Amino acid sequence: MPSEPSVTRIAVLALDGCVASSVTGPLDVFAMANMLSREQGQGPRFAAELVSPRPGPIRSFHGLELAAARVPDPAEHFDVVLVPAAVGHVEGLVAEHAAAKWMVDQHARGAKLAAVCAGAFLLAETGLLEGREATTHWGLAQRFVASYPRVSLKPELLLVDLGDVLTAGGVTAYLDLCLHLVSKQASPELAALCAKMLLVEPGRRFQAPDAVHAAPRDHGDAAVLRAQEWLESHLEGPVTLAGAAGAASLGERTLLRRFRKATGDTPLDYVQRLRIEAARRLLETTPRTVEDISQAVGYADTTAFRRRFKARTGLTPDAYRRRFALR
Repeated sequence: MPSEPSVTRIAVLALDGCVASSVTGPLDVFAMANMLSREQGQGPRFAAELVSPRPGPIRSFHGLELAAARVPDPAEHFDVVLVPAAVGHVEGLVAEHAAAKWMVDQHARGAKLAAVCAGAFLLAETGLLEGREATTHWGLAQRFVASYPRVSLKPELLLVDLGDVLTAGGVTAYLDLCLHLVSKQASPELAALCAKMLLVEPGRRFQAPDAVHAAPRDHGDAAVLRAQEWLESHLEGPVTLAGAAGAASLGERTLLRRFRKATGDTPLDYVQRLRIEAARRLLETTPRTVEDISQAVGYADTTAFRRRFKARTGLTPDAYRRRFALR
């Protein structure tokens, strides 16, 4: 007689300031997987529940109280611990020292640790990401790198699976993470069926198409800011390091060093980001041809533009328009 399939115990952490959907959403995904598994004549594959580092209700970032969470017994063991996303509450997240300590203990007992979006900050606080790869929301990338320089951040990736530790990009990447866990802990077939029932595109790999380039302007370097403004006003024409240095009243080598420190880019890489960002807006909001857009943002060679656009976003200009056009 065939044995019952094993059940994966999952602890979904409820933390103050969390995004409620990144807590309740995983519970829905695993409940859906159980329902579909039963319909296929098998038993449930997941036992997922809310846990909290302390008693009492948890308040999400928009005010919803999550009262169902319980404090786990110190002797309890889970197979997976999932850290939720947070918005505007990263400091509070990394201050959850009791949660981080409990996660380290669970990991030592064999649990996989998984984090969504800003949850990667709390996961990094455990020290288990040092010298290893991870991802987080693209908008938090610079802050993460500054806080955890020993972690190899891959902000272009939607999901990084190291086996014992998993990280996912933006808030709704909990869907990709949970489906990935369904595939690993149950079966790829069950994960595919869940994706169809939830109308989720399976197998997404990159968050680069969604990333918006937000140029740092609060770095306090007035000369670099002048160079930025000059570069932004010269997108359509030829751009040189000498021109940007002249606008900043700095030598080229000095500008290069200070510009990289202030923005994370060289001046010429900065221009490429601005041009691709301008092209993205035109693809989203206008019917102009790719050739026309290429010229408008400063690329005389449309082939070179297509190549650089795909390198930056992971999509061709035509595929990007089909996915993001607002018309």
